[in-house]
Amino acid sequence: MKFKKMIKIVLIFLLPLLSGCWNSKELTDLSIISAIGIDKTDKGQFHVSFQIINAAEVATGQEGGTRNASATVVYSAIGNTLFEAIRQIPQKVPRRIYFPHTNLIVISEEIAAAEGIHKVIDWFERDHEFRTNIQVIIARESKAKDILKILSPVEKIAAKKITNEIETTEKTWGVNLVTEIDDIIHSFVNNGKEIVISGIKIVGDQQEGQNLEHLQHSEPIASLELSGIALFKDGKLLHWLNDTAARGYIWIIDRVQSTIINLDYQDQKNCIAIEVLRSNSVVQSVIKNGKPTFTVSVNVEGNIGEANCPVDFEKYKTIDELEEQMDDVIANEIKQTISIAQQRKADIFGFGNRLHQQHPKFWNKYEDSWPELFSNSEVNVQVQSFIRRTGMRSNPIHTN
Repeated sequence: MKFKKMIKIVLIFLLPLLSGCWNSKELTDLSIISAIGIDKTDKGQFHVSFQIINAAEVATGQEGGTRNASATVVYSAIGNTLFEAIRQIPQKVPRRIYFPHTNLIVISEEIAAAEGIHKVIDWFERDHEFRTNIQVIIARESKAKDILKILSPVEKIAAKKITNEIETTEKTWGVNLVTEIDDIIHSFVNNGKEIVISGIKIVGDQQEGQNLEHLQHSEPIASLELSGIALFKDGKLLHWLNDTAARGYIWIIDRVQSTIINLDYQDQKNCIAIEVLRSNSVVQSVIKNGKPTFTVSVNVEGNIGEANCPVDFEKYKTIDELEEQMDDVIANEIKQTISIAQQRKADIFGFGNRLHQQHPKFWNKYEDSWPELFSNSEVNVQVQSFIRRTGMRSNPIHTN
């Protein structure tokens, strides 16, 4: 009896605390933010744009089908600070702004190059409604607001399209990479690595790309396309890494999951395509004569994906020659990227971090002068390629 009485007393005190709906939010009362674009006005003020999901259109429409309305709406506001501009958005939006589902922050190239992104990131790190795993991208040769306005024929929400493209491209091509708020914060508080962020640009007619009519064409009039990797120093954009230079960076930081390497054979250019299946990169440092020397070691494994020239893959010598050529191609990409970074004294690879880990006393002594020291450091590149298979057949059809 005493036990039952005790249970009743506990329940009486606990029941008021179990009202789980006290903080509930109805979808019809919220304006869900999918992406935020940040530009600057001619007067130097922040121009903040919100891509808000049109929940009714997303729920009732069908992917890729005819749309009666846009799945997203873009609202903008201006303020002397980022926070001030954001607080003015509710004057234009009938529902409460809801941030937790934000997937993307788009920063204009103008802000990234002229002022840096530290002022932009500060607010997102402080606000309790934001996750620090939100992706960040740079609007290349256009305004961030314009990026958010372009409609996609396949993916209704531009923010989702962009984030999916970055993730897929990093996995299958290796010339872009996912950069989150966490990565940027880590670079700011760590002197051993500078920031890098993927870029995106508008291809085609920008004005037409904002209209629903362009989605009815079999070939879109305008689209969003990933474009290079932005190299930063002290939070400011200095240079764009494109194509092989961008991939050279991804090789070094060990983020290449798969890509395609084109090789020559005899007098024919780019007639053999190698599908890279896996890659592993390691950076080591040693101190020689009071100076740091780095070695980048890359091991790559791939298959023959295509052969458009007469070649005999059944000969070991042929495979050996292709592997050596593959070594040279990858090494040249890496060296190209290292040269660009050293010219700009921007350690985007984290060589300083590796030096700190392996030679802490040396790092503590030269940390303040690291950019200059990095630009003059010797970097050796070693690549070991292995072609495992030739696919479903050995030699090309036209060699039989």
